[in-house]
Amino acid sequence: MESSSDSGVATTTRCFPGSSAITVHQVLPPTPASAPPAQTRRPPGRHRSVPPLSGRSPVRIGRMRESEESSMTTALPGHVVETVPVTRLGNGHSLELTVHRITGSAPGPTLVLFGGIHGDEAMGVEGVRRILGSLDPETMSGTVIGVPVCNPYSYDAMTRHTPNDGLNLNRIFPGLRAGSVTEQLAAVLSEIILQGDYFIDYHSSGLYSTVDYAYMLTDSRELSLAFGTKLLYAHDPFPGSSSEWAMRHGIPSFTSELGGGGQFTDEYLDKAVAGTRNVMRSIGILPGEVEELSTDRWVMDELVTLRPTAGGAMLSSYGPDQLGTVVPGGTELAKVVDPYTFETLETLVAPFESNFLVLAREGYTRCSPGDYGFMVGNAGTAKPVGG
Repeated sequence: MESSSDSGVATTTRCFPGSSAITVHQVLPPTPASAPPAQTRRPPGRHRSVPPLSGRSPVRIGRMRESEESSMTTALPGHVVETVPVTRLGNGHSLELTVHRITGSAPGPTLVLFGGIHGDEAMGVEGVRRILGSLDPETMSGTVIGVPVCNPYSYDAMTRHTPNDGLNLNRIFPGLRAGSVTEQLAAVLSEIILQGDYFIDYHSSGLYSTVDYAYMLTDSRELSLAFGTKLLYAHDPFPGSSSEWAMRHGIPSFTSELGGGGQFTDEYLDKAVAGTRNVMRSIGILPGEVEELSTDRWVMDELVTLRPTAGGAMLSSYGPDQLGTVVPGGTELAKVVDPYTFETLETLVAPFESNFLVLAREGYTRCSPGDYGFMVGNAGTAKPVGG
């Protein structure tokens, strides 16, 4: 990203709880431009040097010797935090993205991690924080770039869509630098994705439901397998999604869907950390052999979302503790009850002859028409991993 000034970076020193003072680099606003043109896929195993978003070489922050501060033109092991401006809002507030860059002690690939594209899916935000916090630059090869909160206003409002313009950030990549708030977010994030050799986008379910699976795209089978979820969904990325943008540019990627609804939070965050570190071993960022995180694993080729057509109280027969289990076709998964008259308005029924439970709700949750009720995969056509 081109800088709008000669220096391109504003530097401040901040203290974070539990750590020493570190220097935070703010990338100055770019000149508005359209999204980068499509690129051909880079050869496997060929790793690019990774400049920061200002177009300069990476700079090291934290535990930096005074002799290094005047010459920060090479990537040294450490953790860099960059504040990247997106746009200025009508209320005078500046919309910015915080980008973390952890550089290892040896050359290697670059992995980009996104959280919080959908603001009501906070598990991805915390997942990225814990993953980055688990890394030691001295034992790494290559670079990990993390954007924990990709949609700050959506995250603050706890909504799937950006409240400023009502758009779904994960359907408009690569965005537009001269567009609306969400379009400008997508444009900046698109540029960050293109800095990577690999890409993972962390999602979860929302406020009232819990989910457990990961996508398996055609160019990222080994990444998804290394991540270790029991259920994988073989499916092309949605048009306008972050993964579709990465795939278009030859960057292997997948989307993680873990947790949500406030259920088993630490368990799902632990799965995200363990799975991502396993992915890092598989691509050479971390040392060691790839671990077998699950022995009972299935690849689904059909997945449906069951949504209520009426609002009310959803009474679930299967909770998050039963995700990954198989139920027969015709099984009543939940019913929607009128909270005023107590009458049953509709039921949600397992549609396939044999069904994997992929997304579920607690015994009682409120619902609106069109909400995510349940997600089920066709267990009859699913294939066992390695089978």
